[in-house]
Amino acid sequence: MTPEALRELFLLSPVGLVEVDESGRVDVANLAARRLLAPFTSTGALENLFDSLSAYVPDLPARVRGFDGPRGLVVDNLEVLAPSQHHGVLLSLVKVANGRVVAVATDASALASARALLSNLEQRHTAIDGAVRDYAIFTLDADGLVNSWSAAAERVHQWDSASIMGQPMARLLPPDHGGPSSLPDTLALAVRNGWCEEEGYRQRRDGTTFWATTVVTALRDGGGGTTGYSVVSHDGSARRTLDERLRDGASSVTDYLTGVSTHRAFFELAQSEVARACRYGQPLTMLLVAPDRFRERVSAYGEPVANEWLRATAWLCRQESRTTDMVGRIAGEAFGVLLPSTERAGGLVLAERIRERMARHVFAGDVAGMRGTVSVGVAEVSDAVTTVDGLFDAAQQAVERARQAGMNLVVGYDD
Repeated sequence: MTPEALRELFLLSPVGLVEVDESGRVDVANLAARRLLAPFTSTGALENLFDSLSAYVPDLPARVRGFDGPRGLVVDNLEVLAPSQHHGVLLSLVKVANGRVVAVATDASALASARALLSNLEQRHTAIDGAVRDYAIFTLDADGLVNSWSAAAERVHQWDSASIMGQPMARLLPPDHGGPSSLPDTLALAVRNGWCEEEGYRQRRDGTTFWATTVVTALRDGGGGTTGYSVVSHDGSARRTLDERLRDGASSVTDYLTGVSTHRAFFELAQSEVARACRYGQPLTMLLVAPDRFRERVSAYGEPVANEWLRATAWLCRQESRTTDMVGRIAGEAFGVLLPSTERAGGLVLAERIRERMARHVFAGDVAGMRGTVSVGVAEVSDAVTTVDGLFDAAQQAVERARQAGMNLVVGYDD
């Protein structure tokens, strides 16, 4: 090949080529090199390679000076990424003669984009892992041994990552419920169908158990072979307890007059929810809705006022609450609203809606035209409020403050 042809190849090559001296001064650079390296320069002009890359590869001059051979590979495919950009190059330096170095730059934008996507996915995973509280998320290898363990799984099972990694999933299944013996069948079903779902007891590290719904999904390689499993278990013990109580008899859990939960049913569920909120660091808020001057009105107008007022209050609480919330008649005329996964700020918003609707409500029937108001106390599980009794007492204190301030108010407990 003639020198002219070599020069044309150098200049027109799709790969970036730059010839520099040992100080980094550019003697010649082809178009591809100038395009690839321009984002790393402050002016867009490629005059000194080492200076242009000093913020990204500050030791480049030292690597060149430290190379003792007369010729050879100095740097091999060094990844250089421009900050805050999906742009990068793979840089190699070849010493071709004393005082002469050729830099080879290839486009690594696809690699930079892939890394940015991976970082974004990792951030999303971290956010999801921090947000979910009663879901255990982890993976197994092909032999059923734990090979990744999330913070959510640690909260649910109470095993730290260092202790559970490499252990069989059977460690999470209570032996007296036949869990370990059924695990091979579960994994085989996931392999055969791609995934399987089952319900059963799971075990925490301290030996206590909880009822869970678990989905096991087989992970495949390019050839369709099983490389492992992903596992998601939902702690559904609180919901199961409620369902069992409902099956045992609606009359024991439902207030006959208002149709909401009885005092006992409400506080039994509240106890489970408080325990779960404390265990998983999940927010939980309670509203205490108390009619203002209730006994005075009843004394003046009789039993029809009491019944109509209680029904109306219960109905409004249920109307404004979510299906996951629980409304109960927890004192003679007071109602509780339990709000899982809700912070105090959200409870204050709901309480204000209930208060405002009650203030606008016009009674019908025997007490047509009468109006009534409620005072609402809002309390949240916190470091200082960790029991059902403590949550109820805090809500009561907030109600008393509302009454002292003139009634028909919403007050949040501030510990």
